[in-house]
Amino acid sequence: MRLLLVRHGKPETPGGSRAGNPPLSAEGHAQARGLRDFLKHEGIEGIVHSGMTRAADTARPTVEALGLEPVVIEALGEVDRYGGDYANPEMVRARGQAEWTRFLGDPLGYFGIDQDRFVAETLDGFGALFEAYHRRTIAIFTHGFPINILLAHALGLPGIAHFVPGYGSISRVSGRALDRLTVVSINETAHLAPAFARERAR
Repeated sequence: MRLLLVRHGKPETPGGSRAGNPPLSAEGHAQARGLRDFLKHEGIEGIVHSGMTRAADTARPTVEALGLEPVVIEALGEVDRYGGDYANPEMVRARGQAEWTRFLGDPLGYFGIDQDRFVAETLDGFGALFEAYHRRTIAIFTHGFPINILLAHALGLPGIAHFVPGYGSISRVSGRALDRLTVVSINETAHLAPAFARERAR
């Protein structure tokens, strides 16, 4: 089974807003179109997203291009899936070194999230895919923490925040079960360059 872990496009956070479940920005929509143009050649057989606005909107162009019905797995959502505030790493870093250090020390706790619960729910969400999509190629439109959690699980790394996936990036894992995964790539972004070249040419 091949899993393409797609981080959503850049969200709209006007004035550093912390409101949860933000929509995509104009740049995020351009990233979504770039993903569509790339993923339609990847042999995608199923599309999953978290149900959060920024993930669903990122998936939409690919869904329409491939004519696939997306499946929503809420357990693959980000920390604001529980209804709390949203903040990306750029927003946290902008609050100053003390806030950034506090975030790095306990990334999920920073948002008031119980790490054990969040990690268990997220891995259960990924685990359900192996029963539903045996030996298929699946694009999963998700978020930074879920991507980190699966990569850390597959690599046997302690902690849950080792990578900063770019907006619209793709990380690939393959395997027959949640505990038998191989990490193929992390944070691919080259597929976004043609989309931004077209945007600049307009």
